[in-house]
Amino acid sequence: MKTKSIFACGACLGGRYDKTADGFTMDWPGSYARLLSSGSRLDVEIEAVYGERRDYLSFEVDGLRAQTFSPLEGRHWYTVYLGMEPKRDHNVRVIKETMAFPDRCSVRLTRVRTDGEFKPVPVYKKRIEFIGDSITCGEGCRGPEQFDEWLPMMFGASDAFPRMTADAAKAEYNCVSISGWGVLNGWDNNPGSRIPAIYDKLCGQKSDLEYAFDFDPHHVVVALGTNDNNALTQPPYTDPESGRTNKFTDSPDDLERLTEAAEDFLMHLHERNPHASLLWISFYKSGVVHDALQKAVEAAAVKGVNARFAVPADLYALPRGGMGSRYHPGPVTHRMIAKELKKLLK
Repeated sequence: MKTKSIFACGACLGGRYDKTADGFTMDWPGSYARLLSSGSRLDVEIEAVYGERRDYLSFEVDGLRAQTFSPLEGRHWYTVYLGMEPKRDHNVRVIKETMAFPDRCSVRLTRVRTDGEFKPVPVYKKRIEFIGDSITCGEGCRGPEQFDEWLPMMFGASDAFPRMTADAAKAEYNCVSISGWGVLNGWDNNPGSRIPAIYDKLCGQKSDLEYAFDFDPHHVVVALGTNDNNALTQPPYTDPESGRTNKFTDSPDDLERLTEAAEDFLMHLHERNPHASLLWISFYKSGVVHDALQKAVEAAAVKGVNARFAVPADLYALPRGGMGSRYHPGPVTHRMIAKELKKLLK
């Protein structure tokens, strides 16, 4: 068996990660390692740390979803495939299904081994970054409608629109998304749950390390606003330390604040990703939040930013079989979103 580090086997690694760490840390949802190897057997060494939750990974072999599982805590070897045709090259993907949880929960790939040969993986020329919330994370993608508990095992980044869009466009991709977070505040009116506030970090609520912005995407897709919209119907949020309360409403002042925050974020995205076109997508065809975000995109475009606004799907009119767990879109809806995004990104 030949053993190599994950960095020395010719793998293509997708997702923001700390390049100084021992191994490929898979924090963000949809983070992946693509490998190409011959041989009858391939194993990967995975190091996992648990907090209150566990991460889930999937192994894919030649397009087959071979298994989805939660790694054991500690560092262990796992067999990706066994008994395959040894003279053929096999395409392998290891993908993280779950979001970046705020506790010490983490998973990383360290080494790989095979009885065949590792080969360099062809890297796609197109690059797409996706920024969003629970929908972008793939929350609910792995479960039926009746499953309503918020647990890691119902996340399914493999079946979420970022991965589907990237595959259809033959692109490398990464995700910056956290369930429940928004532009101005989270679903529960928490002003600390803002994606723009952590965008420059390597991994948001898990690390204070700054991101190097070395991905240089051709497109940035922003799928934020659903939780700002949800906050309209939630009670005020009270900060447990300061005692201050926050409540997002549909008042002209609050909607203007949302527009300003979204426009500022677009300007920042343009600064950090100067070669990228920016596409802000909404999952509502109308409404005050929809209008406020569209206004922000139009304002940024007037200032010379290559930004557009689109609605690839309406959460109030999902296709048959389009609902997943916890009132979130399932794979059928994500497939529809990816189909529309492929057209828009052309």
